[in-house]
Amino acid sequence: MAFVRFVFAIAAVSTLAACGGSNPPEDTVRPIPGPTSITISQQPTNQNVPMGLSATYAVVASGDSLKFQWMRNGSAILGATGDTYVIPATTFADNGAQFTVTVSNPGEEVTTSAASLTVTARAPMLGDLRFQQVDAPATVNGWGNAGVGISSALAGRGAQDFTPSLGTPLYVGSNGNCGAVPTTNGLGCSWTFTETPFTTSVSSPTLLAGYGSDSFDNFQSDLQSSAWPAFGNGAAAAAPTSVITSLDLEPENVLFAVSWMQSAQQTAFDRVQNTVTSQALQAAATQEGASSRVITAISNNAGNITYFAYGWQADSATIYDVQVVASSTTDAPTAAADLAAQGFIITAIGQADNLGNIIIVGTRVQGDSMPRPFVAAQGNVAVQSLMQQGYAVVGVIFDVSNPTNPYTYLGER
Repeated sequence: MAFVRFVFAIAAVSTLAACGGSNPPEDTVRPIPGPTSITISQQPTNQNVPMGLSATYAVVASGDSLKFQWMRNGSAILGATGDTYVIPATTFADNGAQFTVTVSNPGEEVTTSAASLTVTARAPMLGDLRFQQVDAPATVNGWGNAGVGISSALAGRGAQDFTPSLGTPLYVGSNGNCGAVPTTNGLGCSWTFTETPFTTSVSSPTLLAGYGSDSFDNFQSDLQSSAWPAFGNGAAAAAPTSVITSLDLEPENVLFAVSWMQSAQQTAFDRVQNTVTSQALQAAATQEGASSRVITAISNNAGNITYFAYGWQADSATIYDVQVVASSTTDAPTAAADLAAQGFIITAIGQADNLGNIIIVGTRVQGDSMPRPFVAAQGNVAVQSLMQQGYAVVGVIFDVSNPTNPYTYLGER
């Protein structure tokens, strides 16, 4: 019996070999495929980020069983093992860092080219409306593509509001905003502005741009009232989450006008008002900065200077350097650029008199002298580029002596 079983086994093996010919059975000799070769279709790109904002690096790769390891200046970053790497809040220590990512699978390893990080001047804190939306989520990555913006004029004792919108301060410049001969019928002044819709998001909450004018006698009462202007939708320059961004006082024409920005956030702003002589303005501005307040609106007031300054409940400890500059209309863009080169954000711009002279207020965190990117844009193409590059409009100058391009948009990051 044992012999028979042995012969049967040999025969079975021979039979199988004969049936298979020269090709072994597929299920026993199929080669195991190796991993697909790695292809990098998008390298990480250089980042230019204001200090305090996030920086994101990404790679696009294809292949089997991919693994990722991000490196900073050649050293592995703990836990950075996805196809993106995010620095939540950049610091000046991050400036100049180089980032690569190694993409690997069991059969291959590829390292990308290096992408640099440039950290620019400090960004205002999220939600701080006192800084004209400079480096805010609504502007820093480009804006102006959410709908058609408009340039309009605010009539005496009129009011307009737009939401969600980014609005410029009232234009300032040649010969002020009123006629050469003062009138007392409430029709002698007109203020130009531009508003632009934007796309809201979790990081860019709804913002309202408001504009209002009324009789000069009502100036104090209006700006203490949550019912002015009478929109009926909660929009008010006096709301606790509003910041007045420009001011023009015209007592000879018995009118005033303001622009403001209003948000739905919960942290409120505290406004103070002060009137000083032009000679005392710099000292007063310095004191406001030392008290953690930011001047956001300023105007000539029958030979003196009236301004609004705001504190913010979310940040009552930061000390600010403040610089005040008086300039002609023609020289105002250069004066603003000089302030930006010293690290100042233009937080207020207004008429110094009825002759076209202008007051510009620059504010920076104490000691922050790193230059800020700044542009002076004239014409539709240049203004569109300003928006797409993430510059916030901190003022608009009207210069009647330049008939080709009378409007200059001041943009800052």
